[in-house]
Amino acid sequence: LLYPDPWPKRRHWKRRFVQDRSVAEIARILRPSGEFRFASDIADYTAWALARLMRSPDFTWTAERADDWRQPWPGFSGTRYEAKAVREGRAPTYLVFNRT
Repeated sequence: LLYPDPWPKRRHWKRRFVQDRSVAEIARILRPSGEFRFASDIADYTAWALARLMRSPDFTWTAERADDWRQPWPGFSGTRYEAKAVREGRAPTYLVFNRT
């Protein structure tokens, strides 16, 4: 899930793609040991996604050190949203979760 719309206003949070229900649906269709990858430059949304995926019994966060979420995964080619974020001084975050 690359740079999803963050829906920054509190009253719009219910529209964010990463919700408990969508995490459960992703887990349902993803093979065991498959990866779910999330990239965003909005710290609040990254924390939101991390909280929902960490509390899911179906996913394990693969990060072992800070660079694991600060650097893109191998083969990531970047997006125009990432380029815009970097240009505007926002730091992208790259989260990888394994389906258990």
